[in-house]
Amino acid sequence: MEAVIEKNGTTVTVVPEGRLDTVTSAALKEQLACCETAGLDFVFDFEKVDYISSAGLRLLVAVQKKTRAEGHSMSIKNINPVVREVFRVSGFNKAFTVL
Repeated sequence: MEAVIEKNGTTVTVVPEGRLDTVTSAALKEQLACCETAGLDFVFDFEKVDYISSAGLRLLVAVQKKTRAEGHSMSIKNINPVVREVFRVSGFNKAFTVL
C-alpha cells in the first residue's frame, strides 16, 4: 500500500488508499516508520479506504497510543459507511476521534 503522507506544521496527514488489511497495514507501518513523525498530531483521511481489518485497527491503536504518550492527538476523517460500520461494531468509534 502506498499512502500519501504529508507534514504540515505539527500535523501529519495520512491518506491511505484501498484495503487496510494484514498485508497493507504492515506496509503502511513501514512507510510511517520511515518518516519523521515523532511529536506530531496525526489525521488519517480514509476517503479512499474501502475496507479495514483487525490488522488495520491494530495499526491505528498503535499510532494513537504513541501519539497520546507524546501528548499529541490522532483523528480519523472521511470514513465511508462500510468502514464506519466496522468501527461501530468493534467499538472503535468510541476509542478514536472520528470526524
